[in-house]
Amino acid sequence: MYHYEECGLSNVWLLDGYTIENDDDYGETVSIASVYDLHKTIGLFLITQSPELYGEQIRFLRKELNLSQKNLAGLLGVGETSVRSWEADRGRIGSPTDRLLRALYKEHVQGDGELRNMIEKLNHQERTLVPKSVSFKYGNNHSWHQSL
Repeated sequence: MYHYEECGLSNVWLLDGYTIENDDDYGETVSIASVYDLHKTIGLFLITQSPELYGEQIRFLRKELNLSQKNLAGLLGVGETSVRSWEADRGRIGSPTDRLLRALYKEHVQGDGELRNMIEKLNHQERTLVPKSVSFKYGNNHSWHQSL
């Protein structure tokens, strides 16, 4: 059994799928089969089986999403200090934000990117002026469209 601490999680052990070799120059080296698939499997386990996400799990998911603390905070609609606190186990993530992080990760590995696009669009809308009125037009194809 191999204690796979390199992923950033303290409780992950590999039963197989790895080889340990001794290198004359570098000492003991570990080779792990399909690290991408392993991390995807770990992430899916976390979002479906962990009742509450804690620091190192949040950090793992953020890194797998390839996001900085600042960018994750922007997607989740929280401050960067909140993400920093969660990852250091100095605060709780809160249920709605926890669910959104899980949904973002699931879509990242199994979806089409639409959830993330929608969230980014909503975040952008919060920073833009809302028009006083909007117009809609009924087209020849018998459907409604926003008139620009």
